[in-house]
Amino acid sequence: MSALADIGDLGTLRHKAERVRDLIGPPHIAPAVDDDAERRREQRRRAYAAIEDGILDLSTALPQGTEDYDARKLFEFLVGLRRAIDADPDALDAAGEVELHKLMMRDVLQRIERRLLHDELDDPRIAADFVFATLDRIPAGDLARLLGVSTKTVGAWRAGRPVTRNGDRVVVLAQLLSYLRASLTPLGIVMWFDAPRDQLGGRTPLELLGRGVAAAREPLVSLARGARGQLAG
Repeated sequence: MSALADIGDLGTLRHKAERVRDLIGPPHIAPAVDDDAERRREQRRRAYAAIEDGILDLSTALPQGTEDYDARKLFEFLVGLRRAIDADPDALDAAGEVELHKLMMRDVLQRIERRLLHDELDDPRIAADFVFATLDRIPAGDLARLLGVSTKTVGAWRAGRPVTRNGDRVVVLAQLLSYLRASLTPLGIVMWFDAPRDQLGGRTPLELLGRGVAAAREPLVSLARGARGQLAG
C-alpha cells in the first residue's frame, strides 16, 4: 500500500483522476464550425479552466503532491495545451495541437488511475470484489479455478466474508484483470488464462499461477500488458 492513510483515500484520488479525464473529454471530437469564433473561444476557455482546476485538485491530493512524476507530466502538458490554445485564435484546432496535448494528458491520467487502482487492489478483500465485478457472469467453477479455491469459498467471498486464504493470488489475479478488461470480454479473460503461451514455455497463465504466485506475477503482468487480449502464443 502507498503512503496514503487508507483505501478510501485511494478511491477518492482515483475518482479525481477520472473526473479530470472526463473534463478533457473523449478523443477526436472536432469543434463545430460556425461563424461565431468568439463563442468557440469562450467554450474552450471554460473547458481549459475546469481542466486546470481539476489537475490542481488532483495533484495536491497525491501523496507526493506536485513532486509526483505523473503530476509533473500533467502540468507540462497543461502548459503545452495552453500554448496550443493561444496559437489557435479560430478555436478550430486545424493543426491538431490542442487534441495532441489532450491525448497526452489522457494517457497520463489513465496511468495514474491504474496505479491508484493497483494500490487499492493490494487489499485482498477489495481485490476479490474487483474480480467478481469484472467477471460477474462467469460460472463459479471458473472463478474457483482462477482464484485457486473451492466454489464454496467463492460463494463465501461473494457474500462478503473475509479473504483469509490465497490472498496473494487474489491480488495478482485482480491486477491482471485491470489490464485485460479493457480489451477482453469476461469469457475472453477466462480463455486468456487457459491459452498456452510461448512466452511462458508453452504453459498457460493459469498453470504458471498454480506453480507459485510470487514467481508468476512479473511474467503474467508483462504478458497482460503487452498482449492486450491476443490469444496467439
